[in-house]
Amino acid sequence: MDQGELEAIMDAHGEHLLRMAFFYLRDREMAKDIVQDVFISFYTSANYEERGTLRAYLTKLTVNRCKDHLRSWSFRNLLFTQDWMETIHTQQDPVILNEERAELAITILKLPMKYREIIIFYYYEEYKIMEIAAFLELSENTVKARMVKARKILKEKLKTGDWEVLSNE
Repeated sequence: MDQGELEAIMDAHGEHLLRMAFFYLRDREMAKDIVQDVFISFYTSANYEERGTLRAYLTKLTVNRCKDHLRSWSFRNLLFTQDWMETIHTQQDPVILNEERAELAITILKLPMKYREIIIFYYYEEYKIMEIAAFLELSENTVKARMVKARKILKEKLKTGDWEVLSNE
């Protein structure tokens, strides 16, 4: 793979991977670092075989890197300030400001990881329950149960407004 091909891949998938990393980490700069590491490892490794879509492969790499970071010693020992989540609204971040419902996005970011990733994959990435189960290596029933719990939590936190995400499907 030459540098031009990598740039084309970065242009095509960079924003998606950045959004995915941000939803996991809730830190824009760390998300940029993770995505950069994913592209570097993709470029330097020769073990990619075209078995599925490149987007799914890069997403899986990004998710795994995010989970590794969240399990790391340095991350677990950070102290967060009270107004940390409020900075999302004050920063002029186009990835977040372009979201149709900022309040919903912020509430999703506050969900525990096991519920947040189900919501992200289902509504933002538009994966089917079966695909999410395979991607996260969970049973379909576990994914469905987490989806129900995530919707219940969101419904409690978003008592006002008519949110289609909260309707039963």
